[in-house]
Amino acid sequence: MTNYGENPKQGQYWNEDSGTAWIAYDAAMNERLQPITDILFQDMATHGVEQALDIGCGAGATTRRMASLLPGNAQVVGLDISDSLLAAAQAQSMAYEADTAAIDYIQADAQSHDFKQQRFDLMLSRFGVMFFGEPVRAFANIRSAMRPGAPIRFVCWAPLEVNEFFLAPLQIALDITKFEFQWPGRDPGPLAFSEQDYVRSILQDAGFSAITIDRVETEVTTKDHPKTNATFLMNMGMGFRAIELSKPDDQTREDIRQALIADGRAHQEGQTISYKAVVYVVTANA
Repeated sequence: MTNYGENPKQGQYWNEDSGTAWIAYDAAMNERLQPITDILFQDMATHGVEQALDIGCGAGATTRRMASLLPGNAQVVGLDISDSLLAAAQAQSMAYEADTAAIDYIQADAQSHDFKQQRFDLMLSRFGVMFFGEPVRAFANIRSAMRPGAPIRFVCWAPLEVNEFFLAPLQIALDITKFEFQWPGRDPGPLAFSEQDYVRSILQDAGFSAITIDRVETEVTTKDHPKTNATFLMNMGMGFRAIELSKPDDQTREDIRQALIADGRAHQEGQTISYKAVVYVVTANA
């Protein structure tokens, strides 16, 4: 039975069109986010970790990578609100033959899920913790599932204006459609944690200590052809949101596609398209 807990709006969102799109573009997204995934796992302390929790694990790329870092007697639990993404994660994990930690997946809302108390030695997330209706309650619930003093480590996006991966396609779509886009704030979404002080206050109010937030400049990269990249951007990200909301006609869609192709070429060096990106690496102790 699908469990959306206290987050039915996000549950519906990630189990319908958005979840389907993420499955279709999972490999493409993982390629683009590889530099940021490396940042998440850089210098991650895994000694003594027997139980790890991956929040908002999606199709399981970070769950599998976490498992590869732990011994066979350890376990990694991937939690996500999306049935469809978890089905993809389970299918990929079954084909993931390696002498690594065991992997389990849970479909649930992390804000309200009844975790076994003080179980996990580590909690991690790659862009999976910005979608809670009540983030303080969500992080307090996550902390209740962690052993005292256990670390939490996640990456989230810095503001829109310093992230070309979001801003460039969005601006193209808005310039062509003339649509008045509602700029993202603190509502659940990819940019909800773009204010450092806000993130710090959430973790403090949820009972975490030793909070650090590091601003890291990086890139979102792909070796896709500019035409393939344009198709991707018309189906994922902030540009996609503007397109869906503005409901352009076929000619306007084609104009957007051509502009995205040109922009991809402008961001291309050799065979790689790169967009400047800035993320926060957030760590704290339960």
